[in-house]
Amino acid sequence: MTLRRSRPIADKLLRKLQKYQRSKVIDLSVFRAGKQHAESIQKSVVSSSTLAELHPAHAHYVYAQNQLSVMAEVLTSLPELDRLNGPLAAAEDAYMPSGPPMSPLTPSYYSCWSLFDVSVGNARETLCTTAMAVGRKLGMHENLLQLFELMQASHMAVYRLEGVEEDVYVLRELVTGRVRRAICPSGYRGRAGELWYARVLPPPAANFDVHVVFTTPYLLVKPSETDWLAYFDRSLPAASSPKRNSAYEQHMKYGPARGYWPEFVFEAYVNHEPGVIFLSGLPDVAESRPCSRVNMQDR
Repeated sequence: MTLRRSRPIADKLLRKLQKYQRSKVIDLSVFRAGKQHAESIQKSVVSSSTLAELHPAHAHYVYAQNQLSVMAEVLTSLPELDRLNGPLAAAEDAYMPSGPPMSPLTPSYYSCWSLFDVSVGNARETLCTTAMAVGRKLGMHENLLQLFELMQASHMAVYRLEGVEEDVYVLRELVTGRVRRAICPSGYRGRAGELWYARVLPPPAANFDVHVVFTTPYLLVKPSETDWLAYFDRSLPAASSPKRNSAYEQHMKYGPARGYWPEFVFEAYVNHEPGVIFLSGLPDVAESRPCSRVNMQDR
């Protein structure tokens, strides 16, 4: 018999759900989405007409993320979420995630990081895992929960762009060698040989055969692929492929510390163009990042 891992935040919240429902302190109806396009879409959620303009695979994830953002807003008003609220508030103040020129952290990057990657405790609880626990308890539709699960399991990664075949981008993950055939909604075309730092989501359902580059791609202008591979050799254990790949996924999702990857993006920013943001440097070499504290002190 497999014991379920304790989820302190979710378990405490689930115990109080009836109390919250009776007192009407919060509106929990948002967790009962009955179908892919709920009959009543909250004003803060993208409209059906907007979704219709997107590639269907992308539209699935846009809808799911926006629904999840509404749920997260409800959840973060509760004291049970204080352990997550603190780090998120601090990060928002530090990085002002609005996209260039104000901040290199785009809304899509920051939203994914805050919903899926910022975690607390041994159970790695996030806003998304908590929303899923509440959603299951309240009868949320399984299709929406499956999209949440796919997004929760995702992480940023470094890819080599092998080429573009019509509107499909062929991306090879640098460490694992996995190849993803994906659409890139940002519109950036790119050139073969480029290194991208991006979150690539799997096909959202069985009837899709393409992945989705869900964040605006960050183009790693330097250093070279060889230098990035050396970085991963320094950061990951020398182990068999399954163990090393698992360590790599953990490293890309959580980093050695909570703000490791947002800090890298913030300090490595060089420039931007429509649909792409340029970064320079390595996460573990402060001098290589143009906007690192070390370099800023010298100005």
